[in-house]
Amino acid sequence: MISGGFRGGGLTKSSRKRHLKKVYQVRGEAPDLPTTSFTKEDGQGIIPGHDDPVVITMILANTHLYRTLVDQGSSADILFKPTFDNLGLDKKELRAYPDTLYGLGDTPIKPLGFIPLHTTFEKGAKSKTLSDDYVSIDFIVVDVGSAYNALIGRTTLNRLRAVVSTPPLLHEISNVRGITTIRGDQKLAKKCYNESLNLREKGKEVHTIELGGVRAREDL
Repeated sequence: MISGGFRGGGLTKSSRKRHLKKVYQVRGEAPDLPTTSFTKEDGQGIIPGHDDPVVITMILANTHLYRTLVDQGSSADILFKPTFDNLGLDKKELRAYPDTLYGLGDTPIKPLGFIPLHTTFEKGAKSKTLSDDYVSIDFIVVDVGSAYNALIGRTTLNRLRAVVSTPPLLHEISNVRGITTIRGDQKLAKKCYNESLNLREKGKEVHTIELGGVRAREDL
């Protein structure tokens, strides 16, 4: 469970207290949720009896980014520093992030900052956007070991009105054009999981991204 980020009323204790007070006082209508379902056909091509996470590819800063973990246990959207560097982003673009993240390791993590990035979850006519072309996500950049390039938390999942189902490894997003289905990569999910278990032992990180159709790999 990763705690921190931009949910819950803001970054300061006072703003979070005000938000919590409003939550306890409000008795509004239920949110407008999409109608969605998962069938046996949705699980085709998936090895049954697994407990794999949903790992997807998204388009971030005009780059196809593998190893993106869809993490409902995180309140923050995270971009790991090796990925930030490989994407060619400038540290000057980072904005100050005064808070601390918890749950990424044995000790609290002080982020390097955060950066808004244009993000697309699927190419083509069914790309999920909050405008016509993209959704902007405030990624918190951290310098910690990870087998993943990025992490999408529940703040963005809620904005996208997304539904995640782990048995078929599907991530469904609702928009005005209907439901967009994004399938996780089971082989890559298993690989990332195994690398996560071995990170501390090996002292090594592997990040994979695709730049301009060329798959680039860097062992750190």
